[in-house]
Amino acid sequence: HPYIYRITFATASESSALVIRPFSEKGTLKDLIYKAKPKDPFLKKYCNPKKIQGLELQQIKTYGRQILEVLKFLHEKGFPYGHLHSANVMLDGDTCKLLDLENSLLGLPSFYRSYFSQFRKIN
Repeated sequence: HPYIYRITFATASESSALVIRPFSEKGTLKDLIYKAKPKDPFLKKYCNPKKIQGLELQQIKTYGRQILEVLKFLHEKGFPYGHLHSANVMLDGDTCKLLDLENSLLGLPSFYRSYFSQFRKIN
């Protein structure tokens, strides 16, 4: 799918998994919002809220549509994706691509599990 970031290499064993993707100079959507460089350490990138910037309306429309299209594609294929957040959206020019699709295959809990597990029934 054009909105899924490609994997260069993947392997798994009984105790671990390894996934390698190409490095992106532009970084993730989170990097764009925080005006951060992808190679900087995590604390330097994301712990200075003074640098946060919003996205332009056209970027929101473009990225939003691309994310919804790939989520629809995954849903139609019966593939669960519970790890949607700005750090799992890689930027490639004016295109955004989802990362970490393998998390559900590896049995990792959803990013939002703690938020919705408190409810007894979700419609």
